Amino acid sequence: MSRYNLYTALMGVVGVMFSVSIAVGDLSIEVKALLITFGAAVFAHSAWILYRASSAGTDLPERSAAPELEPQSISKITLLNSNGESILSWELYGRTALVIGKDVGENHVDIDLSESPYAAMIDVEHAVLNYADGNWYVEDLDSKNGISLRKAANSESYKLSSLEPCKLDFGDVIEVGMCQLKLN
Repeated sequence: MSRYNLYTALMGVVGVMFSVSIAVGDLSIEVKALLITFGAAVFAHSAWILYRASSAGTDLPERSAAPELEPQSISKITLLNSNGESILSWELYGRTALVIGKDVGENHVDIDLSESPYAAMIDVEHAVLNYADGNWYVEDLDSKNGISLRKAANSESYKLSSLEPCKLDFGDVIEVGMCQLKLN
């Protein structure tokens, strides 16, 4: 029997013992009825969990002792070289939108890739990052070469549709032309 099932069985026994001790105590009949009902509910819940485990033919899975990790929040975006090393980074704190592209005089972009070795593949306004509802999103601004997204979760690259926002996670890499922008 797993620790979880043992714990559930003990909670059922405690529920019954609680109900019995209240029944013989010196309390009003209304309070006794309420407490006995509570003890019976704890017992019934425990019995249901044990029944479910036994009808499945196995114990319920062990509970992990390690706490679940909170997802890391994205605080900057980093331009990587061909070896995956950081070249340049931009802070995202306090920002809600950033345009990725090339500064060519008449426009201003927040993430300027005009000095990158692959600048010829990047449009003046290639993509935009937007922050909404606690998440960052990337959107291709109908660029010539488009953008891809390499997800940190499975390392697979996905070509993104133009003008369709895509949710970003910590560690994802946005591929703009041949430039790689990692979300940290």
